[in-house]
Amino acid sequence: MKNSYSIKSLYTLSLISVCVAVVISSCGHNSGKAHLPGRELTQLNKAIKASDLYMREKDESIERMKKQYDSIPRQDCMSRWEKASEIASAYLPVRADSSLHYAEIAYDISKRNQMPEEMIKSSIARVNALSTAGIFARAVNEFDSIRSAQLSPSLKLAYWSAGRKLYGYMRAYVEGDVQFFSEYSAKYYQYDDSLFKYLPATDHYREFYQAEKLVGNSRYAEAKKILERLCDNLPEESNLYAMAAFQLGVVYKNEGKPTEYASYMARAAISDIKGCVKDGLALPTLAEWLYHEGELNLAFNYINFALEDAMSGNVRMRTVSIAALLPFIDEAYREKINASRDELMIYFLLVTFLLLITIGLVVVLMRVVRRGREYSKKLARTAELQETYIGHFIGLSSIYANRLDSLNKLVTRKLASGQVEELQQLIKSGKFAQQDDDEFYKIFDNAFLEIYPDFIDRINRLLRPDEQIVIKNTKELTPELRIYAFVRLGVEESTRIAQILNYSVSTVYAYRNRMRHRAIDREHFDFQVQSIGKESE
Repeated sequence: MKNSYSIKSLYTLSLISVCVAVVISSCGHNSGKAHLPGRELTQLNKAIKASDLYMREKDESIERMKKQYDSIPRQDCMSRWEKASEIASAYLPVRADSSLHYAEIAYDISKRNQMPEEMIKSSIARVNALSTAGIFARAVNEFDSIRSAQLSPSLKLAYWSAGRKLYGYMRAYVEGDVQFFSEYSAKYYQYDDSLFKYLPATDHYREFYQAEKLVGNSRYAEAKKILERLCDNLPEESNLYAMAAFQLGVVYKNEGKPTEYASYMARAAISDIKGCVKDGLALPTLAEWLYHEGELNLAFNYINFALEDAMSGNVRMRTVSIAALLPFIDEAYREKINASRDELMIYFLLVTFLLLITIGLVVVLMRVVRRGREYSKKLARTAELQETYIGHFIGLSSIYANRLDSLNKLVTRKLASGQVEELQQLIKSGKFAQQDDDEFYKIFDNAFLEIYPDFIDRINRLLRPDEQIVIKNTKELTPELRIYAFVRLGVEESTRIAQILNYSVSTVYAYRNRMRHRAIDREHFDFQVQSIGKESE
């Protein structure tokens, strides 16, 4: 009965554990969100972790250029100008102020040595650096000082590219102001059209400008073909790849494919990080999208990295736009942290409850195992007792069969020889009956004491100290102990005991009364004897 109760308790606790586990799983389940591009985001996270390595390699490359510049003789003006311009170009996506510094060095070299075409190139380089740094007033003055009518075709392309970049940054900076945005957009498209018109048809930048125009005119299918071709043919680290991937993401967004949109924004951001481009737009754009999707952990990490990147590159325009977005993401992130703390407390309580249930399961299981072992021992003991009973019964039966056979032969022999009177006298003497009784008592005593070896000690515990039974031969029972051995075996009737032991009924009554008088508790003595050995069962 107890074992059945333990199994029911074990089943109940197991059921509760399963319910709690389901509750925890349900609490952690997130549904209704756009599917995130897991592979691209994983690659982006790896790129962010490796950004210091990319930056260190870039710095080492620029440091080698600087050493080369320092080693060029001062009289070799052209070589010094070329190397200073190369350093300014290398610094442009990384540190705008450093790019401006070397563009000014190149400009001074060209001016001192009366190199008019190189002066214009250096002036255009200063415009690019000032635009990237967000120093728009000075950049506009510098740009307007260049007379485009006097430029060679190659310089015109560089001039228009600088104007496109300058006014592209300026219109992004004033995006909320309709008047200035329209004015700067008109300038932007003016230089964009000029570039598109004069760039070679096979030039990748011309293809990109064409695709960008198609996106602006909502001709997404046409733009998509060009942008996909560019992404397939350009190296991932190139800035043009990042620009093409960004525009392709915009195409997918307008086609209602948010997963593909996020995928290409992540690819563009990876390209910016590997190319050490500090004014990249892809990562903050992706962070904003993740913010609206409720992925606040990623959004917070990405927007902070983008801000640190823009600040390290001194990209003021990008820093301002990122800083405007940061408070919203930061506030939502902090609210999520507070909510997460509450969820964590709930999870903690549920897990604690589950742990307590588990402990309860273990305790119940241990009890079941322990009781199972006890029952196994009892079953083994019962089997052993049964074997003992059977063995003694067979032995006793064999003895009585032999005795009966001997008696039968004796009677037959006496009758055959005519010794009837001698046979009658032998039977009346009770010699055979006494021998049988003694043998029976001996076998019974041995069997009973083997089954209950502490029977005599347990009987003495029920008797008063001055009435203890002392036996010289511990393998034999006294008549009164033998009578109570049958009481222990469940034979309570005195008449039945008298028949088995071949005692008179009055003898059995006398022995039983005598034992009760010696007992501590006379009224319950027989019941206490019947309980001997049952306490552990």
